Amino acid sequence: MTGRFGDGPLRVEVVADGLGFVEGPAVLPDGRIALVSMSRGSVLILDPDGTVAAEHRTGGGPNGLAVGADGALYVAQNGGRFAARSTAAPGIQVIRDGHIDYAFRGLESPNDLVFGPDGRLWVTDSRADADFRHPETTSPGQVWAIDIDTGRPELMAQGPIFVNGIGFSPGRHTLYVTETAHAHVTAYPLVAGALGPGRILATLPTAHPDGLAIDPMGRLWIATTTGDRIDVLTPEGIPLTQHPLPPRSMPTNVCLAPGPALFVTAAGTGSLLRLTPE
Repeated sequence: MTGRFGDGPLRVEVVADGLGFVEGPAVLPDGRIALVSMSRGSVLILDPDGTVAAEHRTGGGPNGLAVGADGALYVAQNGGRFAARSTAAPGIQVIRDGHIDYAFRGLESPNDLVFGPDGRLWVTDSRADADFRHPETTSPGQVWAIDIDTGRPELMAQGPIFVNGIGFSPGRHTLYVTETAHAHVTAYPLVAGALGPGRILATLPTAHPDGLAIDPMGRLWIATTTGDRIDVLTPEGIPLTQHPLPPRSMPTNVCLAPGPALFVTAAGTGSLLRLTPE
């Protein structure tokens, strides 16, 4: 392969299907892939060949995943608000050695999460399902930082409607958040542990951004649920390329893996996809 990963066409293959309304893929230390199924109320662990090796039943609507330094899985539990068949207390669940517990109870509808440079979990709280035709009727979204050791939450940002995906730049000086209702990607400078005013980095054309991943070069890989594609932006928000996915995929989130490869949760088809260079 020549050039950088993603500069050329990517091959799309189905790793597994029949998984339900999937979200939040994450690469585990042993190379397996974890993801959530909101419709099943579960976190699934998949072997490289797509076999379901384990299923952890969290109930409610598990939405996003983050892997802790010790390999534990932290789950953004939205409580069952979106695409779920049961309810659970909203908050952050933790799966360690097969046991499920709460690391934090609270917030309204935690959506996605990532460990920040301060060791806290940074969480988007969508708060309510948005009417995309009338977004002004929806409560402003929030970004929280939660100290898992003390359980103390701190409100870091508020305002964008239906905040969704979240991630830090490689230097950990910028926080990126997607706002699905208005198709915005917002960048917040992080200085001395505090967020500065956000600025709209990009507005995605004819699509709604969901989860995102940031590669070592700072490029943003964004799942577009209504676009059936992955959009790639520079750190400055300049569009680089779009990688099409099969029709009705409804990609909800992405994660980068060694190989290189990009894993995509496709909720429309209940699948986990793998994108690799052709």
